[in-house]
Amino acid sequence: MAEDFTRIAAERPPHALGATPGRERIAARPRAVPSFDRPPLIETRPPRCPPFVEVTDPDQLLPYLEHVAQRPYNHGLNACWDLKPGERVLLRVDNWHSDLVIRACQKILEKYGVKYEIKKIDRGPVPQWIGTDEVDYYLFRTRELAEWMDWWEEAEKEQAYDKILMGYGGPVLAERHIKIQRMPFITPEILASPAHTMPIEVLNAIDRWTWDRVRTCKRARIVDPEGTDIEFTNHAGYWDSKREFYDPELTARTWTTNEHFGKQYLPGHVTGRPWMFLPGKEDGNGVIAGTTNHIAPCDWTQLIVENSKITQINEGGEFGDRLRELKEQTDHLEYPEFPGKGLLYWWEASIGTNPHVHRPRKDFPSGFVNCLYERVRSGVIHMGFGTIISSMAERRAARAGHPVGHWHLHLYFPTYTMEREGDNETLIENGRLGALDDPEIRKLCAKYGDVDLWLDESWNPAVPGLNMEGDYWDHYGRDPLHWVKTELEVCRNYHPLFMKMTGADDKYCHGAGAEWWKGGCCNHSGVTGGGLPGNCCGGHG
Repeated sequence: MAEDFTRIAAERPPHALGATPGRERIAARPRAVPSFDRPPLIETRPPRCPPFVEVTDPDQLLPYLEHVAQRPYNHGLNACWDLKPGERVLLRVDNWHSDLVIRACQKILEKYGVKYEIKKIDRGPVPQWIGTDEVDYYLFRTRELAEWMDWWEEAEKEQAYDKILMGYGGPVLAERHIKIQRMPFITPEILASPAHTMPIEVLNAIDRWTWDRVRTCKRARIVDPEGTDIEFTNHAGYWDSKREFYDPELTARTWTTNEHFGKQYLPGHVTGRPWMFLPGKEDGNGVIAGTTNHIAPCDWTQLIVENSKITQINEGGEFGDRLRELKEQTDHLEYPEFPGKGLLYWWEASIGTNPHVHRPRKDFPSGFVNCLYERVRSGVIHMGFGTIISSMAERRAARAGHPVGHWHLHLYFPTYTMEREGDNETLIENGRLGALDDPEIRKLCAKYGDVDLWLDESWNPAVPGLNMEGDYWDHYGRDPLHWVKTELEVCRNYHPLFMKMTGADDKYCHGAGAEWWKGGCCNHSGVTGGGLPGNCCGGHG
């Protein structure tokens, strides 16, 4: 597998190695690209990013891991390790993880008295990504995830471990003795965040609030200022008779042997449209457009969707070219459980729910320091198209020799509106998840300190022409990667200047907000020195 990762970078055209191929051409403004007389979100959703905190010692990370260690287990994307004395734990990492983070994880495993093993995989050199890489990455990433599923099944039979900590996305086995949980901590910057000290009770409530509205929605529309405008019917056929879980027969066909996982939402990653197909009823129609996939920013890309099938791919630079090639290669193929021929069907509009996740700045985009992590920030929607990742339907397609994988476009400022029984409701408005303003969730959160700090986002991306001064196409859309790499470097190294340059909101940069954000959880860690200053949990347990 390491050879595959290395091959992606090695086989690029020479100009791509600079990671900013768009700067070498004068790109004409596409007719369909968004254009605004004035940035529409400059007042309501301005850029926001916390200061960069340099971590130099693993002890500085223990306060964050303390929360992760204590959170009750669930199968979702929020790190919930639920460590118990004497249990057998495998921590699987690789050479793309920071050694400082691995050392901190080892310390927390020792503190909680588990019988642990750390297995480190050599993936080869850390690649430097461009957005085009997502196409090839997910063609073989899917194979790797399938191998993981098979390995977990073997581990379940052997029962050598009680828990395996690994990975940062995708499905896991559910309802087994062995518990699979996430290891999303690639770098100290990713770990040292209130995203991982946030009370799990509050995160679970945000997930449930979001899921309860999605499952009872009859019809939904998703729009975004980067050009997305798409609607679909949330048919009764997707659901069981109570609309509590996905339909058991549909789930069994799509998620065979892992039905418990597939029948419901994934905590931290709520399915904003069912992650399976309903043959004869698929009516997703409209446009999906954006400038970021899971791997890196990409040239502005527009997908035309008719009855949930992508019928046309416009613009996109090299990313668009690769998707068009893939579409041509697969349009004649029959995929298991798909509504028609072809690979590129829209099946995912998944919603992030953690307000304090932010795009990592140091080493972006390389290795696992890419855009995958940021998709779980509250209110961000990632649109997925292709095979349904690690489902049995996907594995059957792979066994038939078909290309399998799925690809993405991220929406950072979406508005998700719903038609519901007796009323209409806005689930997300301009990237703000409604759960953060719900009175019951705010009352629950008040047990843990300042609600206006816990339930407000740490990060909004800075996008010229959308939420800061500039022209959307000239300064951003024609080469988003160049802009993003530049702004992240300025944000990290010259943070006060960056905030002024972009007109950013400095809520978490000064005074109480700054102390709260960078504090760790000093009351719980047992760390007597070396921790970051402040106290992010407001003094509560």
